Amino acid sequence: MKQFTDGISAILSSATQIPAMLAIAGFFAAPALAHHSVVGEFDTSREVELRGTVTKVEWYNPHIWLALNVIREDGRLESWDCEMGSPNQLIRLGWKKTDLPIGTVIRTRGNPARDDSKTCTTRTVTLDDGTPVFSRVGRPE
Repeated sequence: MKQFTDGISAILSSATQIPAMLAIAGFFAAPALAHHSVVGEFDTSREVELRGTVTKVEWYNPHIWLALNVIREDGRLESWDCEMGSPNQLIRLGWKKTDLPIGTVIRTRGNPARDDSKTCTTRTVTLDDGTPVFSRVGRPE
């Protein structure tokens, strides 16, 4: 066994240890760097209210995303992507994956993206009849 470990030590000389350690550190740091500031990406001084049909719900870290088809007053169809909290955060608030099935008509309020794309961070979600589904500060009763 000693010959095996001596061989590994020779392969992992200091010339290869440093790049390997940097690669490992980068791998674990990437998720933290991928997260963003709400204020950096979204304009918290403006609010957007949308009424639309849920076309997709993605439960992935670091945020849940809702895709909505929104019909504007002039009849134009807009596709919006709405960021919500993290899956763990929303589960702790009582939210379930089944709360917004595809095809559900909802109303949402949030802050639009600074780049004026059809993207927002969601503050509240209600069903079209006004039944509360989600709030950033907790699950509405």
